[in-house]
Amino acid sequence: MNDKKKSIRRIGANIIETSEGTIEQGIVVIEDGIVLKAYPFTEEEPMTEWTVGTITLRPDNDGKLRAYKDNQPLR
Repeated sequence: MNDKKKSIRRIGANIIETSEGTIEQGIVVIEDGIVLKAYPFTEEEPMTEWTVGTITLRPDNDGKLRAYKDNQPLR
């Protein structure tokens, strides 16, 4: 039986680049390396990590949306 706990991260950044456009002061929610959602920052949320700069969202080879910071995948 695999009881591996899922890892969810909420990361805020100055800019989030998506295929639909740019979110300034946004938050990305990532579960096990896959982006669940991205949205503009409107209020403080618990357990949010903050980074300076840009997070880029783009699909991987399987079409799953992934987040990258400085061309490195966020997990």
